[in-house]
Parts: sequence; C-alpha cells; structure tokens
Amino acid sequence: MLFQNSIYLLGIFLIGYLFLVVESIYYVEMTPYEDYQCTVSKGESGVGYAFVVGECFAIGDFTPTLNNYKITLGEGNNNATFHLYDNHDISCSNENPLNDVTYFANECYKVPDMGMYFQPYNYVLVTIKENPSSMPEYAYKYSQFTDPNCLGNPQWYYFYTNNTVFHFGDNSFSKFYCDQGEPLQLYCEDYPTNCTTGVELLTCGRNVFVWHEDVYRTVSC
Repeated sequence: MLFQNSIYLLGIFLIGYLFLVVESIYYVEMTPYEDYQCTVSKGESGVGYAFVVGECFAIGDFTPTLNNYKITLGEGNNNATFHLYDNHDISCSNENPLNDVTYFANECYKVPDMGMYFQPYNYVLVTIKENPSSMPEYAYKYSQFTDPNCLGNPQWYYFYTNNTVFHFGDNSFSKFYCDQGEPLQLYCEDYPTNCTTGVELLTCGRNVFVWHEDVYRTVSC
C-alpha cells in the first residue's frame, strides 16, 4: 500500500511539473488610435500590429528589403526592445544587431512603418500581453506563421480597423472594411465615378516573397 501511494503521489508531482514547465507566450501589441495621446474613448482607428516575443521573424514586402527582428522584454515586462537584424540573419544570432528600439508598456507612440504597402499615419498604444486568448476581428488582418497550416500562434500580424482609408490624391483612395467575415477593399481611382470593390481574403499559403525562411501567411478579418 505504501508503494502504491508513493507511485500515486509521484504521478501527481509529474503532472504538476509538466504544467509548470509550459512556457507563456508574450505578444507586444500596438493598438491604433488617431490622436497622439491614444485616447481610448475615441475608439480604435488606423494600422496596428502584434509581435511575438523571443522568436526571430522576418517583416517586409520582398526579401531584398525585408528585415529580421527579435523582441526581448525588460525587467518586470514593462518594456519591449525590438532588435533589428540583416535579412540573411534568419536566426537573429548576430551579437550586434543593426538597431535597437525600445517601447514602454501603456505608452503612446507614432505607429512604426514596418515596410508594408500602405504608409501608416496614426498612433499606437503599446501593451505587453501574456497568452492572449483571442484576436479581435478587423477590416483586414495579415498574419504570418511558421506552421504550414497557419495554426497556433502567429509570429506577427498587422491590421486595419474598419473603414480605414488611405488617400492617394484628391479623389483617389482605398478603404478597408469587413462584411460577413470577408475583408474587402473599396478602391477609387476617381471617386465617385471610378470605384471597384475587391475581396482581400487569402487562405493559408507559403509567403513566396520571403526567400530565406519557410513562413506562411493568411489574410482575414
């Protein structure tokens, strides 16, 4: 009986240990607002991001111009430093990053331009989240994964809030919105006479513009 009890207690200990060694996933989230104070009561607006902490990931439209990043958290997880690496350094292993930028939690910043197609113009409130449970629905959300089925936690994603507009001239613009789970873009070359609406949805697939890493992307709301 004593032996059986010992085995039982050992089993409980091992199960508890396995739960304890499961590491948390942290994300640096940048929630977009129009004003430089990131006034939450005014509602979200513009371009936002979320980045996983501790992994090396590539960002950019095309391999010759993309960069690799790795994020580390400061003491107490009250700040996050983005370490920038050359696009050939796919493991972010160089002891001397090309550049370091630190963001403090719950502070408002001009939205960083990460080399995406549209030029962002808003401000972002930076937060550091542990094991975020879900991702909200937006007008447009581009997510990058290492998993070929785009499952699990994305390395990063960027998004446009509903009705985000990018202007290219007096009557030329793109407007993004979500309708019944589909990300849509209204593009007007000469508003209101020359406008078209296109579906921006992309199912999971290899990101062919990133040559050095095997990464996959989706576009959704």
